[in-house]
Amino acid sequence: MSCSSPRARAAARAFIRLICPALLSTLLITTLGVTVAEAQGSACTPRRPRVEALRIEGNEAVSDDSLKAILFTERAGRLRRWFGFNVGPTACLDSLELKDDERRIELWYSWRGYPGTTAEVNTASTGALTSRVRFTVREAPPIRIERVTLEGIPPRTINTGAFIADLRGRALDDSLIVQKADSVREQLRDSGYVRARRPTLTTTVDSASRRAQVTLVFAPGGLARFGAVDIAISANDSAKPAIPVEDVRTLLRIKPGEVYRPRAVAESQQKLFGSGIYATVTIDSIGNGATAGDTIPVRVRLVEGRHHSLRGGGGWGTLDCFRTQTRYIGQNFLGRAHRLQLDARLAKIGVGAPLDGFSGLCAPRVKNDLFSQDLNYYAGGSVQLRGVLGDQWRPQLTVYSERRTEVGSYVRETAIGAIASVERPLIPRIGTAFTYRYDNGRTSSDQAVACFVFGLCRFNDRVLLISPTRLHAAGVTFSRSTPALGEIVVNDERWALESRIGTLRIRDLQQTVNFNRTQLEYALYRPLNRWLIGAARVQAGAVFTRRDLEPLVPPQERFYSGGQNTVRGFGQNQLGPSVYVVGAPQDTLTRDGYTVGEVDPSRGFSRLSPAGGTATALLNFELRTRQGWPSNLLKWVLFVDAGRVWNSTGNYSVSGLRVTPGAGIRLVTPLGPFRVDVGYNPYSYESGPAFYLQQRNVAAGTPGRAICVSPGTREPLDAGDAATLGPVGCPSSYRPPDRRGILPRLAFHFSLGEAF
Repeated sequence: MSCSSPRARAAARAFIRLICPALLSTLLITTLGVTVAEAQGSACTPRRPRVEALRIEGNEAVSDDSLKAILFTERAGRLRRWFGFNVGPTACLDSLELKDDERRIELWYSWRGYPGTTAEVNTASTGALTSRVRFTVREAPPIRIERVTLEGIPPRTINTGAFIADLRGRALDDSLIVQKADSVREQLRDSGYVRARRPTLTTTVDSASRRAQVTLVFAPGGLARFGAVDIAISANDSAKPAIPVEDVRTLLRIKPGEVYRPRAVAESQQKLFGSGIYATVTIDSIGNGATAGDTIPVRVRLVEGRHHSLRGGGGWGTLDCFRTQTRYIGQNFLGRAHRLQLDARLAKIGVGAPLDGFSGLCAPRVKNDLFSQDLNYYAGGSVQLRGVLGDQWRPQLTVYSERRTEVGSYVRETAIGAIASVERPLIPRIGTAFTYRYDNGRTSSDQAVACFVFGLCRFNDRVLLISPTRLHAAGVTFSRSTPALGEIVVNDERWALESRIGTLRIRDLQQTVNFNRTQLEYALYRPLNRWLIGAARVQAGAVFTRRDLEPLVPPQERFYSGGQNTVRGFGQNQLGPSVYVVGAPQDTLTRDGYTVGEVDPSRGFSRLSPAGGTATALLNFELRTRQGWPSNLLKWVLFVDAGRVWNSTGNYSVSGLRVTPGAGIRLVTPLGPFRVDVGYNPYSYESGPAFYLQQRNVAAGTPGRAICVSPGTREPLDAGDAATLGPVGCPSSYRPPDRRGILPRLAFHFSLGEAF
């Protein structure tokens, strides 16, 4: 019998199905047996048993984790305890170290301001080779700091009142006092006293009253100032530096004669690196000065990087077929260190005209897509200007033209668009930005797609989508910057105020829509105790325009709520005005001489499409854990979200807020916390308009339509009758049945970074 015959192959497959599980089981049993045998033959003995459990009782002022970190005795790992795997530390009991652990706990408490605290250890056997250990702590009353005296601090440099108030009444914790003293020393150094040394600490303790007096004597030294600033530049592409020496001086935060501040040196380095011109930035002080009140010269060494770079790439994608992109960056545009960036992208290569000669290599859904018959493109240029408005202002101008599509949805063509912006920091972490945007283009789609993808099912919405439009918008933003994504915020705040005015010209309607969009956001983070952090956010916004023009406010300027960063009991953007996409109407009737269809609400809907609103309110509160459990990489959150989105004709009362509670977990990663949130929605669906999507059929001559099928509708089912009647409103009379059970009321969200 040939090995390549079907019978041989079938026999081989049967043999593999029969033998492989047995071999795998044998291998697993053998591996576990060897591992358990190795574990049983480890270093632990009946006189030195393995520690199965380690408990600390009676400690209130110091956490379990802090105490376990200083102990020699440790608990065996889970794999060793649960499965007997010979993995991780052996964790055998050492009777001599147990006594030392008692002293370690007592000494640690003494350093933390609780002298007289005692610790007692007890052990109990749980098996021939295992035991458990328990430390019982009897905490002594703390020694409280009653008086704090600071000496040697120059006037108008440190808020001594706040420093004293922060220490008074707290336990006499040596580590806390050193930490606070070091923070004062850093403030002195940043105030120009760069030779400030650590203070001398004197503590007087009244053992009877358990009160203490703390005296800190600082030696700040003399006030130092910046001396001469020497700048040397190594040019790259030519002998002439991209930024002349005199212009580099304007970028520096270092001025001769000013008080020497390390922060000014760091800001100067950041400013020079941020220019993109230099590969190396070194700022050093020359000498330390010999006498108090002297000046410190500074040496600045700059090495320029490459002034020009050109990158290109290409690839194949399911939705784009073949695509390519090119980027050019010039770091010394016009010889004045302006930054020029040129971008060009092509997509739909292979299926889109004029590069449509090999569509067989493209995915079928792209090849058959109505909106992918022409090439997608983007061509744009961006210029960042330096020094034009001064070293504090950062103007930027971008001009572009593009054609982009969404498979099966729409094509957006922008003949020309422009974005101009200028940013300026006011004070550290406080900045302002002015922006202007111009967009001249149009979006093409059929009515059914517009309703299904965008939620633009109403007549005015559909006109806005398909009509050529010209948008002008100018705005200003003031903000206090948010912490970095990966940073765990414990005690901070941030805010932003954004306002812009715009005008939209709808060519087909010969209508101009003027609007103002304003939004305010404030977030606060505060430690509640050593275990919990409280985080809260409030957000409010409104679009102001004539009430009769409200439906024509462009979708990108409306407000949406619901989802992973707003009200987490709702799906993405599903809180607020929405429309329902339903199946074919079950009932037909004659109304006003036309045949119309009405859908039965009990049959449910297939999609909830957000339409957005012109006013919003949002409140979030989170209770975050500071310590991870069961691993320090896992942190937990309880939250309550409340929000609402209205139109100007709606109700603005606070009672209209939708409140959804929930819980979440955070996995700490180098990129920030990976977040999983589950929100609970106790509310019923709200009433709204319902539309049936009639798909386009070119062969049958059927146009794509979004037909209103709400109870009481007046829109005819026949396209010809609908054209004769003209646009009609769709009543918000459709209300789906309530959710049944718990699971349909839960909304799951996965994302990277905190909600706010």
